[in-house]
Amino acid sequence: MRPSPSFPLLAVIAAFWPSLAVAVDYLRDIKPLLEEKCYSCHSALMQEADLRLETRQLMIDAVGGAVIEPKSAATSRLIERISATDDQRMPPPGEGSALNAHEIQLIRDWIDAGAIAPDEPIPDEPSQHWAFQTIVRPQHISSIDNYFASVHQQQNIQAQQRATQTIALRRLYLDLVGLPPTNEQLRDDREWETIVDELLTTPQHGERWARHWMDIWRYSDWYGLGAQLRNSQKHLWHWRDWIIDSLNEDKPYDQMIQEMIAADELSPTDASAIRATGFLARNYYLFNRTTWLDSTIEHTGKAFLGLTLNCCKCHDHKYDPISQLDYYRFRAIFEPHQVRLDPVPGTIDLEKDGLPRVFDDQLTAETFVHIRGDEKNLDRTKVVDPGVPSLFADFATAIQPIDLPVTAYAPIARDYVANDRLKATAEKIIEAAKNLVARKPTYDIAVAKLTAVAIEYRSLQATIDAERLGVTDDKSDEYHAAKTRAAQLQAELTVAEAQLDKLLAGEDKAKQEAAAKKLKEATERISQANEKKPLPYKPIYAAKKALETPAHNDGSYAPNYSPKSSGRRLALARWITDRRNPLTARVAVNHIWLRHFGEPLVADVFDFGLRTKRPVHADLLDFLAVELIESNWSMRHIHRLMVNSELYQRSSSNEHVDKKTRGSDPTNQFYWRMNTIRMQSQLLRDSLLQLSGELDPTIGGPSINPNSATKRRSIYLVHSRDVQDKFLSMFDDADLLQCYRRSESIVPQQALTLANSQLSLTVSQRISEQLWNEMPSKDLDAFVNAAFSLLIARSATTDELHACNEFADDLAEVLREKPETERASRIRERLVHALLNHNDFISVR
Repeated sequence: MRPSPSFPLLAVIAAFWPSLAVAVDYLRDIKPLLEEKCYSCHSALMQEADLRLETRQLMIDAVGGAVIEPKSAATSRLIERISATDDQRMPPPGEGSALNAHEIQLIRDWIDAGAIAPDEPIPDEPSQHWAFQTIVRPQHISSIDNYFASVHQQQNIQAQQRATQTIALRRLYLDLVGLPPTNEQLRDDREWETIVDELLTTPQHGERWARHWMDIWRYSDWYGLGAQLRNSQKHLWHWRDWIIDSLNEDKPYDQMIQEMIAADELSPTDASAIRATGFLARNYYLFNRTTWLDSTIEHTGKAFLGLTLNCCKCHDHKYDPISQLDYYRFRAIFEPHQVRLDPVPGTIDLEKDGLPRVFDDQLTAETFVHIRGDEKNLDRTKVVDPGVPSLFADFATAIQPIDLPVTAYAPIARDYVANDRLKATAEKIIEAAKNLVARKPTYDIAVAKLTAVAIEYRSLQATIDAERLGVTDDKSDEYHAAKTRAAQLQAELTVAEAQLDKLLAGEDKAKQEAAAKKLKEATERISQANEKKPLPYKPIYAAKKALETPAHNDGSYAPNYSPKSSGRRLALARWITDRRNPLTARVAVNHIWLRHFGEPLVADVFDFGLRTKRPVHADLLDFLAVELIESNWSMRHIHRLMVNSELYQRSSSNEHVDKKTRGSDPTNQFYWRMNTIRMQSQLLRDSLLQLSGELDPTIGGPSINPNSATKRRSIYLVHSRDVQDKFLSMFDDADLLQCYRRSESIVPQQALTLANSQLSLTVSQRISEQLWNEMPSKDLDAFVNAAFSLLIARSATTDELHACNEFADDLAEVLREKPETERASRIRERLVHALLNHNDFISVR
């Protein structure tokens, strides 16, 4: 029997025969370790003490002398510093975790073995990163097709032929308007460009592409607990409708950004434009102001700039040239802003409708760096001034405070606000007069009611006059204020008297006592007002500021707001959309390309920082970015460039493809064919409703509860944490927290949903009925071909026709006891139902 060793055999062997031990490898063991522990301070990004550690040569040629001595770890400064146990340790205490004994030994062994490493190019300075360069038109590109023709020639790639007309048209319709074409539209033989222009100018185009941008801009209806608003804002659908309207009028993309960030400063009296600030209002969070602003900073950076600003809240960015101070300078831009609901014409109840918008409220609010990101540990030694990241500050717009017109900060000064309130009270007078004529409930009480509402009207008019005088004159009119207070008190007294008279006719003693108490209190207030200086009158709260904390209530705030705005957000918006900004246009066209072609040109759509390598088609990205800017930021122009290209119209099939092409580029990196794109959830539901003839085409308006069995387009369904459509959620609906790119999953539950949901069963029946009724020839093969054409834009193959007939025969046998008409109808329904579950239906080929 062989004895078991009582000691680690391999360790002994390694000690006695060093040649058997595994050598330390620089690329495998050392470089990743230095990258994790040291690069945040000692690389091109942050050259503290003028020391860089990205290559062996940089370590040897370091300013102040080499930090490694090959074959002598004991005399290497790098080992000395990473091994220190005092404040000389690197990384410094509090700024990073120390290297453990094993990690230090790895570096020691590497140095003692000669610090062997391959020759590496010295990384560029962060300012030289491809995405941080000014956007310049590539002179060798005149079109998308011109670019790819050159690429394919260089790569020796053979591109696929154009897709069949019907497949290409189905792709175009689903892409541009989000609805499948009819059989008649599939037979459209007009010029492709003519059809493209027609689709781009239909209202349905705005609905389709608004959903894409709502993903990127994190649209979410409000949610909370009961009626308590905790996240986002009520009536945020006004912002959704602004997105649709803006796309349909081809509003310049730079103007869209400016309005979303600062319409209240850019166009303070334009309610239509102010809808755009729902972009910021969506970030509202009741319980923590810092959480609210953190979301604002993160998603403003990601959505428009492709920068992960959120990574430098607690420390300088570990990968990008953005400091922690940059983060708080960016926060200072948003520090004064708050959210409120403004009244809309025709409605005085803000629970029923109102315009969610932002405004600057606390212009003196200060910003301080949060030490290590802790909001309870502020560095109060210095107030942080508002500003953009230092790397891009050379073209920053100067901040100029803005004087607002009175109707912007005092809603009561708007004519419709006063008129709507007076109208509502006048309608109460009319109702009371009708009751008096009808003697309901009794003559005396009806007279009292009419008197009460008439006095209420006079009180309201006096209050409106006083409010308007207060916001339009430098000095308040004490006489007017006293008159208003007297009118309000008289209205209270009259209403209390009428209520008591009404209750005295009944037998409810408790209510009578409560009414008597109110009457007494009203009488006492009038006496008090007569005896001494009148009390302040009750103002009209025409708008509703979102609560800053759960401890606040509506009465915690003044009815009117600051007559000035800081101008900070407008300066930011103009900086983002400046022609010299290297990021904004690149990020935008990358998003558009992704949604047309299924894959983005830059893989990480919200991070264009140093971790993202120059994309393969960087020149094409810049060509498109220049086209966006020079077309006055017209997204419609970019759509035309993309969908009119030969590339967009190519077949997505791998059939008959050149074998060498498929072997050299199996992932279609060089776009020798079109990509197949899986239908998004909204596209799938809308297509089912459209094909069945049940889709309600109404555009805009309040969000609809998905449980209401509505037939409206999916973009109008409530989308929040608490309420989501079950069908949509099964097919990769937009993530509420962030959805810069939809995920695509293929799971059994999706097939079960399409097979068993009430929606798919119902539309199968309606589609089959419509097809059969429209057919001149009542023939099963003709029906199958018509269904294939409508649903997947091609005719059935011979094998598919054979399979459909076999299925019909089998089902006919199962239903043999049914009447022939019913049996034939059921067969057609099931055939349509099967096609709705076909991969070619739920895919955009």
